[in-house]
Amino acid sequence: MASALGDIKILDLTDPLGHYAGYLLANLGAEVTKVEPPGGDPSRRWEPLLPDTPEIEAGMQFLLMNVGKKGITLDIRAHEGKDTFLKLLEETDVLLQSWSREEASALGFDSTELRKQFPNLINASVTGWGLYGPYASLAYSDIVSLAMAGVMNLSGFAEGPPTQLPDNQGFHCASLNLAAGVVAAILERDSSGIAQDVEVSMHESLLMAEETAMQTADIRGIDRERTGGTSGVIGIKLPGMGLYSAEDGWVYAMAAGIAGAGFAGLLELMDLLGDSIADELRQEPYASVMAEFSNSAAVFRLLGDPEKLKEIEDVFAEADVLVTRFFQKYPKEQLYVEGQKLRLLIGPVNGPKELSESEQLNYRNWFRTVSDPGRGRELRYPGAPWQLEATPAILSRPAPLLGEHNEEMFTSVGLTESDLKALSENGVI
Repeated sequence: MASALGDIKILDLTDPLGHYAGYLLANLGAEVTKVEPPGGDPSRRWEPLLPDTPEIEAGMQFLLMNVGKKGITLDIRAHEGKDTFLKLLEETDVLLQSWSREEASALGFDSTELRKQFPNLINASVTGWGLYGPYASLAYSDIVSLAMAGVMNLSGFAEGPPTQLPDNQGFHCASLNLAAGVVAAILERDSSGIAQDVEVSMHESLLMAEETAMQTADIRGIDRERTGGTSGVIGIKLPGMGLYSAEDGWVYAMAAGIAGAGFAGLLELMDLLGDSIADELRQEPYASVMAEFSNSAAVFRLLGDPEKLKEIEDVFAEADVLVTRFFQKYPKEQLYVEGQKLRLLIGPVNGPKELSESEQLNYRNWFRTVSDPGRGRELRYPGAPWQLEATPAILSRPAPLLGEHNEEMFTSVGLTESDLKALSENGVI
């Protein structure tokens, strides 16, 4: 089957920050080879581990981010390893790596040197802070970047401290941008014949997650607050907006504002379910206040009138008690299904099991089952974030076993069996 990047060869030397970029490019059909140190990538040993599997092959994070790739081991710091790596680069279109400028220079692979030796190579870097600036050589992690990019400042409840996001969202955000940059560089090389470097900073990648927070501070002098289970940019709880407890879990509702059916649609849902709370909310003072101030933009206009704002907030709070009582009576799936009939924006807060069984995802064949003989099982993976009509996403192979493709890759660039034996004995592969 044809694939979008079927003629592209990529060496992936990124740390876990960039693994998802290689995964995405492999889904597009590129031949991506994960290059690990002889002892293996650290994420091979990260919990959770696949049961009944040797630890070095069991890290589920490694499996998830490296499915579809080939895998080799190579110590590029050793003299023999460096020579072998240079031979591999002769056959490579794209190099993915996470080196600082100092690290690249120490390895002998700084950008200028690579450009001289390999003028057609796209050298793509993803690091915590980028390659330049006062932070460029500092250590980084997902959680540090989430904090310093301001994302954590907006996460959590207004009355509590900032909270972290689950897993490695900063890594994935940076990897998405790296993959996009690589595709753009490939297109430019195909058009002009000129290869170029690509540089991605996780810190900068995360700044977009703040959306208008910086502009709101710059232009209006207002610092965005954490809103927790509510919605909006000023921390004021609009009835029908935010997180609500349902009979069997949680739902997130956007039943106010200008999207969907709004607060009127929420009252219609109550009517549809035969709930008398709708009658209470159609009484004053709720009816007139919700008609005039049921979106954040209207509330913004009251920021200069604290007395009126306090009056409106009190009505909101009373109305939200009734809305909360309504949601608590019904299962989250019923609220979602019946709400959709009215174009009402209510989403059940799903867990992993519910996502795995999702009618929508399974109808679209989003999950991919990959045979993994080396680990003695079939594994089901999440799919790609896009669908291409003529060149659909593919996962052609399981995540590599440690050094699985050493012989194939190294002999393809002229190494002999005796060369491989010597490299192995010297701990280079």
